[in-house]
Amino acid sequence: MIICIEKWLPRLNTHDMGWILRLIALIGSWLRLKSTIGQTKAGLKQVSSMATGIQQKHTKESLERALAGDPEGLYDMGERCYDGRGVPCDYEAAAQWFAKAAELGHLKAQANLGMMFAVGRGVPKDLSSAQHHLAQAAKQGDEKAASNLHKLRARSQLK
Repeated sequence: MIICIEKWLPRLNTHDMGWILRLIALIGSWLRLKSTIGQTKAGLKQVSSMATGIQQKHTKESLERALAGDPEGLYDMGERCYDGRGVPCDYEAAAQWFAKAAELGHLKAQANLGMMFAVGRGVPKDLSSAQHHLAQAAKQGDEKAASNLHKLRARSQLK
């Protein structure tokens, strides 16, 4: 946009000229900001595609470990299914992965599965199973599982 101000110059005083210069500086700043935003959006797209590739790689590695029977791989697949990281969010699948890891004594899998039974997420709500899995995790030293078990038992006594 070209502004012809030659015919206005004789009528402008220094106060008006100051406002015009501020407006020109503001427009310049806005154009630089717009360019920076465009660069940022392009950078975010690139980072997002890289992150997706990394997620797929880690998911594949976790799946391979899980299929080999590694408790940590089983747990990681449960986390991925629960959070939707690298795979679609699927609470039922998460519960299945956690159950397999819990059978092998994985502490966090036992605690997570216990909480899933407590609230009925991905599995039918079952306070007995919830208490069982939380107690297993608590026996291994998981303080949060012990606290959740205590709260669960207190609530079930109130009903």
